[in-house]
Amino acid sequence: MMGARGLAKFRHVVLPASLPSFVGGLKQGWAFAWRSLMAGELLVTLGVFSVGFLLQQYRTINDTAGLIAMMIVILTIGILVDAVVFGTMDRWVRRRYGLIDD
Repeated sequence: MMGARGLAKFRHVVLPASLPSFVGGLKQGWAFAWRSLMAGELLVTLGVFSVGFLLQQYRTINDTAGLIAMMIVILTIGILVDAVVFGTMDRWVRRRYGLIDD
C-alpha cells in the first residue's frame, strides 16, 4: 500500500490481489456454463447437429458406442478448455504476481 490512494491503490494493490480469485471464478463459471449448455441441448433439440443433439440421438437409438464416444467428446472439450484457456491464464497470473516459482 505504501501511501497509494485512489486509482493507484486499485491498480497496484486491489487488482493484483483479486486476480487469482477472479480467474478461479472464471474457471468455475465455465464449468457451470458447459454443463448447463449440455443439459439445455438435451432438453431442446432443434434438429441441428450439435454435441447434445447427437448425444440424445445415440441414446434414443440405443447406440452405446456412439453414446460413449459423444460423452468422451464432451469430457475432452471441457477438460481442454479448462486446461488450455483457464489453466494458462491461472499460471500466468500466479507467476506474474509471484505466487508460484518459475
